[in-house]
Amino acid sequence: MVEVVTVLAIFVIMASIASVYMSRYVNNTNLRTAARQLASDIANSKQRSVTQGVNYRMTITVGTPGQYTIEQRDAADTTSTVIATKIPTDSGAGLYISNPTTYTGNVITFQPRGTTSAGTVILQNSIGSSASITTNITGKTYVTYTMQ
Repeated sequence: MVEVVTVLAIFVIMASIASVYMSRYVNNTNLRTAARQLASDIANSKQRSVTQGVNYRMTITVGTPGQYTIEQRDAADTTSTVIATKIPTDSGAGLYISNPTTYTGNVITFQPRGTTSAGTVILQNSIGSSASITTNITGKTYVTYTMQ
């Protein structure tokens, strides 16, 4: 009987240690997923702009959780049609868009010739990890992570 209690005690200690690491792993995985989704939406918006020959833009709202809205501009570039609005918490709880972004007016503009606004937006999670999504003027998107 003493052996069974000892084994159970060891199991409980190991399970509690593992749950801390598992929680951190899940939070960081959710952050990576949200960052990849945002980078993918940037690339897709650029491609749509080139293919359709009209401007697209992505308006970023910073905060907890924040959101970004993808819009198609008309040929005269005067009105917008909302294509999608996405929230980082769709990829998991505790994610948010950090303030500030380096995009002018928190807007990424995609032009039909394939160029975009250059800048960076940062996603963070509840444990302090972050993902920086950076675009250059040619539309190339880079994601760098700082994990806790």
